[in-house]
Amino acid sequence: MKRRVIKQGHNTLTITLPSKWVQRYGIQPGSEIDVSEQEKSLLVSTDGGSNVSRTTIDISNLNKSIAIWRFISSAYRAGYDEIMITGIEPGHKKLYTPFTYNTLNYMKSESDIEVMSPIETISACVNRLVGVDIIEQKGNYCLVKDLSETSYKEFDSALRRIFLLLKTESENIANGLDGNKEDLKAIHIIDTNLDRFEDFCLRVLNKKGYEIYRKTPTIYSSILILEMVGDEFKKIARHILDMEEKHSKAIKTLFKVQNDQLDRIYKLFYKFNKNLAQEIYEEDEKGTKLIKELFNELKTDEAKELVHHFKKVGIYILSLTELRIDLEL
Repeated sequence: MKRRVIKQGHNTLTITLPSKWVQRYGIQPGSEIDVSEQEKSLLVSTDGGSNVSRTTIDISNLNKSIAIWRFISSAYRAGYDEIMITGIEPGHKKLYTPFTYNTLNYMKSESDIEVMSPIETISACVNRLVGVDIIEQKGNYCLVKDLSETSYKEFDSALRRIFLLLKTESENIANGLDGNKEDLKAIHIIDTNLDRFEDFCLRVLNKKGYEIYRKTPTIYSSILILEMVGDEFKKIARHILDMEEKHSKAIKTLFKVQNDQLDRIYKLFYKFNKNLAQEIYEEDEKGTKLIKELFNELKTDEAKELVHHFKKVGIYILSLTELRIDLEL
């Protein structure tokens, strides 16, 4: 909509607020509103009225826990304040944990077992999401609500935490290649925490946008790729755990190349430097050459799959470098 700028006094310029927006949020003379600059745009917002975003998810036809999980996670990332989940069925569990009453069923091994009922899946998912909780649960529905205030300060802390957790995963993999498999087993838990921060960052971007608003898609894509790096580390850890043969010096050298690349992109992200960006591209060429040489020497499919995941980490780091350059321009 268009608004004409009105001059009042010597140096004051004003515009009128849309009447429907004023009525909807109960704006009165003397009310405070938030005005934030986003380059050529001004964002005017208020905490008053009924400015609560809501969505409903019907899970009645979703018979897999992973599908229920994805729908809830997507609604959270999208930035909804309230998520109504309907169609919750009782479930037909045959497998229980050792902490429930029927421990004998937990010891049985059966195919096509429902490990978690729908409400347990919902609870597990919500418990992993930052700032929201189940506030109402009756019959076949429950209500998930945002109980916190999101801010750019929290976003910055969460984003840095993602990088630090990736570095921890990388260190654990290096230890695993040296024979410490207990560190590899911890990567799944580390990656769960990493996903929590990634989901939170994406939620903030969908609700508020990035501080430089036109860069929102770029930083959003960066966070998604960081998530994929974490997924690759998790797969690498799983392969190393499953492999019986000792890891060659070449594989350890290749991983060191990717580990050093992770350190470089972390430094580049928080302190941009053209020379460092160029170094990432140069080192990637060395890593690509090493992968080609190593791949032809490998005897087992498991080892080739491991190197394939190393290669994907390198590709993702190049993508992050490109996006970081985009943020700088």
